[in-house]
Amino acid sequence: MQKLLNGCETVSTYAAAISTFIMMLLTTADAGGRYIFNRPITGAYEITQNYLMVAAVFLAMSYAYRHGANIRVTFLVDHLPRGVKLVINYFVQLFSLFYGGVLVVATFKQFLRANATGTALSSIDFPLGPAYLLVPIGLFFMSLLMLLDIRKVRKGQSSLFQEESPTA
Repeated sequence: MQKLLNGCETVSTYAAAISTFIMMLLTTADAGGRYIFNRPITGAYEITQNYLMVAAVFLAMSYAYRHGANIRVTFLVDHLPRGVKLVINYFVQLFSLFYGGVLVVATFKQFLRANATGTALSSIDFPLGPAYLLVPIGLFFMSLLMLLDIRKVRKGQSSLFQEESPTA
């Protein structure tokens, strides 16, 4: 299971990086076309906003989770006894997992609605449904990582509680 999840995370991380690169190229080409040739690329803004930005953010969520790129405020919890801290960490891990699962279900329902209505981009006839699918995919991989990390909470090795991003 861990190998499969690692492979899926690698693919989604590369897809996020590629979408960021394409977003950079498309935005540069659109700006150049707009200001140099007075001919912007039709739909460049919509594709960037609705597809590439969504892919860059949500497909990289599992990578960000695994590498400790989450926001934590620890000044209170750091001063609690180890047993209390452990209970709080389990609660936070389970609550985060629950919330991630709720988001996966809600965003998948949004994808189904968008797909059923045939919503398209305004300036070009391009369906929005596939863009809505990227969100639950990214959230699903992150939620799976949270589920696998429950057994690491006791040892303090859950990615949710990393103090800083590892260097390697």
